[in-house]
Amino acid sequence: MTVDSAVREQQAMHQVTERLAHRFAQTYSTDQVAETVTTIHHRFDDRPIRDFVPILVERFARQQLMPH
Repeated sequence: MTVDSAVREQQAMHQVTERLAHRFAQTYSTDQVAETVTTIHHRFDDRPIRDFVPILVERFARQQLMPH
C-alpha cells in the first residue's frame, strides 16, 4: 500500500467513525464506536486489495452496533 492510499484509508476510517458515532450517539459513546471500527478494520490488515475496505468496515460495524 502506498503512503497516499494509506492516508486516504485512514481518512476514510475517520469519516466512518464520525458517521457511525453520530448515527449511534444515543446508544454508544464515540470511543465505543471508534473501538468497534478499529477492531473490524484490523480484520482486513492482511488483505492486499484495499479499495473496498472502508465500505466493508462501515457495513460490518453498523451491523455490530445495531441493537439485536
